[in-house]
Amino acid sequence: MRSRTIDAALFLALAASVAHCAVVDESMTLRDVRRVDARGDLTNPIDARTMSDVVVPPTDIVVPPTDSSEPFDTGTPRPDVGPGCGNAEQPCCSGASPCTGILVCAAGTCRTCGRSNEPCCAGNGCNSGLTCTAGVCRGCGGAGESCCPGARPCTDVAAACVAGTCRQCGVEPGTCVPGTMGTQSCAMCGTQTRMCNADCSWGAWGTCAGAGACTAGQMETRACGFCGTQTRRCAADCSWEPWDTCAGSRECMPGSTDMTMCGACSSRTCGSDCRWPTTCSGCLCTANTRCGVVCPVGYHASALRCSSTCGSSCVSANQVTCTPNCGNNLSICGAVCPTGYVPTSRRCNSLCGTNCVSSNSATCALPTGSSFTTCLVGCPAGYYPSALRCNSLCGTSCVSYNSTTCNLISGTSFTACGSICPTGYRVTAVRCNSLCGTSCVSSNSVTCTAG
Repeated sequence: MRSRTIDAALFLALAASVAHCAVVDESMTLRDVRRVDARGDLTNPIDARTMSDVVVPPTDIVVPPTDSSEPFDTGTPRPDVGPGCGNAEQPCCSGASPCTGILVCAAGTCRTCGRSNEPCCAGNGCNSGLTCTAGVCRGCGGAGESCCPGARPCTDVAAACVAGTCRQCGVEPGTCVPGTMGTQSCAMCGTQTRMCNADCSWGAWGTCAGAGACTAGQMETRACGFCGTQTRRCAADCSWEPWDTCAGSRECMPGSTDMTMCGACSSRTCGSDCRWPTTCSGCLCTANTRCGVVCPVGYHASALRCSSTCGSSCVSANQVTCTPNCGNNLSICGAVCPTGYVPTSRRCNSLCGTNCVSSNSATCALPTGSSFTTCLVGCPAGYYPSALRCNSLCGTSCVSYNSTTCNLISGTSFTACGSICPTGYRVTAVRCNSLCGTSCVSSNSVTCTAG
């Protein structure tokens, strides 16, 4: 019968395939099986997916014994293959050979092997272009796929085998071509570089090199002159532009001294605001005693007496003590204060001689503030007389007045004793004013208005 007739060549090919664990799909034709057996190629099995003349063999084939003289019972099943097991997509049979032919037992089911996403055949065998990964044949060599075994692990010429995976270094996001150098800008117009590692990842950035002196657009300010400031700007190439001119400079360097506007023995010291003070508080000279009654420039007589060292003849005094004109207040012998000072009181002083009728000494002060009283008839520059009266501090002899109250010239309008207004003001009214003395015939004061 036809069902009992088995091609001896088919039997021999199948037997050889099983013995050598050849990767042969159950869908191969007799011709393909013969070709596999003839090549003896077990490492590059034929891809059954490309075959067009697929013939599915009957499932009831029984392999006869090799000895033709031995009786062959085709109706006797294999003792280790039970009904409904061992064939493709059937449960695996028990025993040493759970599946027929080249089928493999995977998860309890007999399956074909070697093709994409199929179980690996014996010896981790897979069809060409696939590799056995975790027991399953999967694509290899392409970008993002596992590396193929052999001398050419990746089929894409732009890909490289990195840690078992084919990577398109420099094309895939976050990758680079090994050995290439990356460059970026860093602080103050500098640059830093990094190298691409063998695994297609960038290494760490190096130190910033070639930095300039400043950050582009940065502004810098420094002190200059006398409490002034100047600025400079950082250019686009991170270098400083020249300093601007000094702005806001004032009068002097803090701590410096000067004798300008001071007496011969006094000085003034520049304040921390780089401005000169209005008074000269420094003293450059020391007191001394000499024969005579006159002191040199920069000094005032602070004591007069008769001394035998200066001669035997002495009526009132023949020796004088000369003290530097320093400070805001001076006590002098005589009636005339040093330049810049005004008398604020007069009296008899035993240090200034024994001969005294009304006064022989004066207290002198520097004019400061918005108002002061002086034992003068009139005011120094910058002030106007606001009152005239007899003042006992200015001596015992007084007919109409012997002192003046002086106010700082300011404001748009004020009343002054006398008949003349300061420069910059005009007379807008005249009248008798009791503050300007007891004697008044027509007027003794004027109203001064700016303009």
